Amino acid sequence: MAKYNEIFNTSEFKVEEIDTSNIQSISDWLPKNGVMDLNIAEQGLIKTLHAINLCQEYIPKIDLVISQKESAVKKAWTTAALDKTKESEIKTAKDKEWFAQADNDYIHACNELSIAKAAKKWFENKAELFTNWHYALKTFLRRDYDLERMSGVTPVTSSRPSRSESHSRSTDSPDIGGEIEWGE
Repeated sequence: MAKYNEIFNTSEFKVEEIDTSNIQSISDWLPKNGVMDLNIAEQGLIKTLHAINLCQEYIPKIDLVISQKESAVKKAWTTAALDKTKESEIKTAKDKEWFAQADNDYIHACNELSIAKAAKKWFENKAELFTNWHYALKTFLRRDYDLERMSGVTPVTSSRPSRSESHSRSTDSPDIGGEIEWGE
Protein backbone atom coordinates (compact mmCIF):
# COMPACT_ATOMS: atom_id res chain seq x y z
CA MET A 1 0.00 0.00 0.00
CA ALA A 2 1.38 3.38 -0.98
CA LYS A 3 1.22 6.12 1.59
CA TYR A 4 0.11 9.64 0.74
CA ASN A 5 3.48 11.19 1.57
CA GLU A 6 5.17 8.74 -0.80
CA ILE A 7 2.85 9.69 -3.65
CA PHE A 8 2.78 13.39 -2.86
CA ASN A 9 6.40 13.92 -1.90
CA THR A 10 7.52 17.45 -2.75
CA SER A 11 10.77 17.54 -0.80
CA GLU A 12 12.87 17.29 -3.97
CA PHE A 13 10.21 18.61 -6.35
CA LYS A 14 11.28 21.63 -8.41
CA VAL A 15 8.80 23.30 -10.73
CA GLU A 16 11.52 24.27 -13.20
CA GLU A 17 12.58 20.62 -13.59
CA ILE A 18 9.21 19.10 -14.47
CA ASP A 19 9.54 16.90 -17.55
CA THR A 20 6.88 18.14 -19.96
CA SER A 21 8.08 16.13 -22.96
CA ASN A 22 5.20 13.59 -22.82
CA ILE A 23 2.61 16.35 -22.56
CA GLN A 24 4.22 18.32 -25.38
CA SER A 25 4.52 15.27 -27.65
CA ILE A 26 0.80 14.51 -27.21
CA SER A 27 -0.02 18.15 -27.87
CA ASP A 28 2.10 18.06 -31.02
CA TRP A 29 0.41 14.80 -32.10
CA LEU A 30 -3.08 16.32 -32.12
CA PRO A 31 -4.39 17.13 -35.63
CA LYS A 32 -3.54 20.67 -36.70
CA ASN A 33 -5.24 20.66 -40.11
CA GLY A 34 -8.71 19.43 -39.13
CA VAL A 35 -8.32 16.08 -40.87
CA MET A 36 -9.90 13.38 -38.74
CA ASP A 37 -10.57 9.69 -39.16
CA LEU A 38 -11.58 6.84 -36.89
CA ASN A 39 -8.01 5.73 -36.21
CA ILE A 40 -6.87 9.22 -35.18
CA ALA A 41 -9.97 9.73 -33.04
CA GLU A 42 -9.64 6.40 -31.24
CA GLN A 43 -5.93 6.93 -30.55
CA GLY A 44 -6.64 10.51 -29.53
CA LEU A 45 -9.13 9.43 -26.86
CA ILE A 46 -6.47 7.39 -25.11
CA LYS A 47 -3.70 9.95 -25.58
CA THR A 48 -5.78 12.88 -24.34
CA LEU A 49 -6.84 10.96 -21.23
CA HIS A 50 -3.20 10.15 -20.55
CA ALA A 51 -2.22 13.80 -21.01
CA ILE A 52 -5.04 15.03 -18.76
CA ASN A 53 -3.85 12.61 -16.09
CA LEU A 54 -0.25 13.83 -16.41
CA CYS A 55 -1.31 17.46 -16.08
CA GLN A 56 -3.56 16.81 -13.13
CA GLU A 57 -0.82 14.94 -11.29
CA TYR A 58 1.34 18.07 -11.26
CA ILE A 59 -1.29 20.71 -10.43
CA PRO A 60 -1.69 19.77 -6.72
CA LYS A 61 2.08 19.54 -6.28
CA ILE A 62 2.51 22.96 -7.84
CA ASP A 63 -0.27 24.29 -5.57
CA LEU A 64 1.72 23.12 -2.58
CA VAL A 65 4.88 24.72 -3.97
CA ILE A 66 2.96 27.97 -4.52
CA SER A 67 1.92 27.98 -0.86
CA GLN A 68 5.51 27.39 0.18
CA LYS A 69 6.75 30.14 -2.14
CA GLU A 70 4.14 32.58 -0.79
CA SER A 71 5.45 31.89 2.70
CA ALA A 72 9.00 32.46 1.46
CA VAL A 73 7.95 35.79 -0.07
CA LYS A 74 6.39 36.93 3.21
CA LYS A 75 9.44 35.82 5.14
CA ALA A 76 11.83 37.60 2.76
CA TRP A 77 9.79 40.80 3.00
CA THR A 78 9.63 40.61 6.79
CA THR A 79 13.36 39.92 7.07
CA ALA A 80 14.14 42.85 4.82
CA ALA A 81 11.67 45.22 6.51
CA LEU A 82 12.56 44.36 10.11
CA ASP A 83 16.12 43.06 10.18
CA LYS A 84 17.94 44.56 7.22
CA THR A 85 16.50 48.04 7.77
CA LYS A 86 18.10 48.14 11.22
CA GLU A 87 21.50 47.72 9.61
CA SER A 88 20.68 50.52 7.14
CA GLU A 89 19.34 52.75 9.93
CA ILE A 90 15.99 53.29 8.21
CA LYS A 91 13.39 54.58 10.67
CA THR A 92 10.03 55.29 9.01
CA ALA A 93 7.53 52.60 8.10
CA LYS A 94 7.24 53.78 4.51
CA ASP A 95 11.02 53.74 4.03
CA LYS A 96 11.17 50.24 5.50
CA GLU A 97 8.45 49.10 3.10
CA TRP A 98 10.28 50.55 0.09
CA PHE A 99 13.54 49.05 1.26
CA ALA A 100 11.93 45.62 1.67
CA GLN A 101 10.36 45.74 -1.79
CA ALA A 102 13.74 46.46 -3.35
CA ASP A 103 15.56 43.76 -1.39
CA ASN A 104 17.23 41.13 -3.61
CA ASP A 105 16.06 38.17 -1.50
CA TYR A 106 12.48 39.44 -1.64
CA ILE A 107 12.65 39.94 -5.41
CA HIS A 108 14.15 36.47 -5.86
CA ALA A 109 11.34 34.92 -3.77
CA CYS A 110 8.72 36.82 -5.80
CA ASN A 111 10.25 35.57 -9.05
CA GLU A 112 10.18 31.96 -7.84
CA LEU A 113 6.53 32.40 -6.85
CA SER A 114 5.76 33.80 -10.30
CA ILE A 115 7.41 30.80 -11.97
CA ALA A 116 5.32 28.39 -9.89
CA LYS A 117 2.10 30.28 -10.69
CA ALA A 118 2.94 30.33 -14.40
CA ALA A 119 3.65 26.59 -14.34
CA LYS A 120 0.32 25.90 -12.67
CA LYS A 121 -1.48 28.02 -15.27
CA TRP A 122 0.36 26.19 -18.08
CA PHE A 123 -0.69 22.77 -16.73
CA GLU A 124 -4.28 23.95 -16.19
CA ASN A 125 -4.43 25.29 -19.76
CA LYS A 126 -2.97 22.07 -21.17
CA ALA A 127 -5.44 19.97 -19.14
CA GLU A 128 -8.29 22.09 -20.49
CA LEU A 129 -6.95 21.76 -24.05
CA PHE A 130 -6.79 17.97 -23.73
CA THR A 131 -10.25 17.86 -22.13
CA ASN A 132 -11.69 19.84 -25.04
CA TRP A 133 -9.93 17.60 -27.56
CA HIS A 134 -11.17 14.50 -25.73
CA TYR A 135 -14.74 15.78 -25.95
CA ALA A 136 -14.34 16.63 -29.65
CA LEU A 137 -12.87 13.21 -30.45
CA LYS A 138 -15.59 11.45 -28.48
CA THR A 139 -18.26 13.46 -30.31
CA PHE A 140 -16.66 12.65 -33.67
CA LEU A 141 -16.65 8.93 -32.87
CA ARG A 142 -20.22 8.99 -31.58
CA ARG A 143 -21.43 10.69 -34.79
CA ASP A 144 -19.46 8.29 -36.96
CA TYR A 145 -20.83 5.24 -35.15
CA ASP A 146 -24.37 6.68 -35.35
CA LEU A 147 -23.98 7.20 -39.11
CA GLU A 148 -22.75 3.63 -39.44
CA ARG A 149 -25.78 2.30 -37.54
CA MET A 150 -28.22 4.43 -39.57
CA SER A 151 -26.71 3.35 -42.89
CA GLY A 152 -27.51 -0.29 -42.26
CA VAL A 153 -23.93 -1.34 -42.84
CA THR A 154 -23.14 -4.33 -40.72
CA PRO A 155 -19.88 -4.17 -38.89
CA VAL A 156 -17.18 -6.67 -39.70
CA THR A 157 -17.19 -9.55 -37.27
CA SER A 158 -14.33 -11.71 -36.26
CA SER A 159 -16.16 -15.00 -36.85
CA ARG A 160 -15.02 -16.92 -39.90
CA PRO A 161 -17.50 -18.53 -42.28
CA SER A 162 -17.46 -22.29 -42.49
CA ARG A 163 -15.57 -23.99 -45.32
CA SER A 164 -18.80 -24.83 -47.13
CA GLU A 165 -19.92 -21.18 -47.01
CA SER A 166 -16.64 -19.76 -48.18
CA HIS A 167 -15.17 -19.89 -51.64
CA SER A 168 -13.75 -23.08 -52.99
CA ARG A 169 -10.96 -23.67 -55.44
CA SER A 170 -11.98 -25.62 -58.46
CA THR A 171 -9.69 -28.53 -59.21
CA ASP A 172 -11.03 -29.14 -62.70
CA SER A 173 -10.49 -25.58 -63.87
CA PRO A 174 -8.06 -25.18 -66.76
CA ASP A 175 -6.69 -22.02 -65.11
CA ILE A 176 -3.39 -22.87 -63.51
CA GLY A 177 -3.10 -19.40 -61.97
CA GLY A 178 -5.47 -20.39 -59.24
CA GLU A 179 -8.61 -18.40 -60.08
CA ILE A 180 -11.20 -18.81 -57.41
CA GLU A 181 -14.73 -19.83 -58.27
CA TRP A 182 -17.22 -18.54 -55.80
CA GLY A 183 -19.79 -21.02 -54.53
CA GLU A 184 -23.45 -20.32 -55.06
